[in-house]
Amino acid sequence: MMWGGWGVSPAAWVVELVLLLLAAGGGAAGAVLLLGRRTGTWPDGPEGDRPRRILDERLAAGEIDVEEYERLRTALRSGSRPAP
Repeated sequence: MMWGGWGVSPAAWVVELVLLLLAAGGGAAGAVLLLGRRTGTWPDGPEGDRPRRILDERLAAGEIDVEEYERLRTALRSGSRPAP
């Protein structure tokens, strides 16, 4: 008796289903990665320089002076947190 139809065993159907789900999941993961980088939601995307731009805006608005700007910019480059 042929359970799977077309003379294919049930194990082959299971393997095909698993492969289909893996392919669909891979495609979805790829789309998320691609869109995440395009929209700048990750640090290395287009918005990766956001802290520096905020610092530039604060200097332009007069919220901080040049000395404070240089100190904070150096801290941003080194990755350390500035002292208050």
